[in-house]
Amino acid sequence: MVDAPDSKSGEGNLVRVRVSPALPKLLNMKKKQTLTSVFSLFSTGITIVTNGTKKSEYFGCTINSFTSVSLNPAMFLFCLGSDNKHLKTFKLQSPLNINILSNSQKSLSNKFAGRLEDRWKNLDYDLSKNKVPYFKKSLGLIEAKVFQKILAGDHTILLCKIINYSNFNSKKPLIYYKSKYQTI
Repeated sequence: MVDAPDSKSGEGNLVRVRVSPALPKLLNMKKKQTLTSVFSLFSTGITIVTNGTKKSEYFGCTINSFTSVSLNPAMFLFCLGSDNKHLKTFKLQSPLNINILSNSQKSLSNKFAGRLEDRWKNLDYDLSKNKVPYFKKSLGLIEAKVFQKILAGDHTILLCKIINYSNFNSKKPLIYYKSKYQTI
């Protein structure tokens, strides 16, 4: 039994109504938030991390867990799922690049979040000073080396030292909010 508004009296009176035992559970299911849905309320920029100095070793994936850490020494971090089979390619002192994506690079972001086999097909990229691929149409590039790997729950935090960086253009950034691409 629950109290419900009495629609006949029109005076805001409550009446006791019998409901199915399943109804409270159904209502709670609709209201229940997941931790992922709460995390999605934090807007983030989108980047693609790339590594490998030989074409046969190239790896890249879309990440939104990029965070600046320190200016002196210049450092940042990003996270990869510990079950990512390419995590082992990020060895200590190995070079990598962070490509900060512009709003015009949604398809590139999707490509590097998709099937591994398709990521480098028909793709325009260059090699940076550290011999790792990067995308010229990105907002900027950060060249770095892996400094430390820290296991944290179901992810690994990669702490990286910055070697070089460049601004390429002043387009709008690619933003992720509520599990969707957004613009500012």
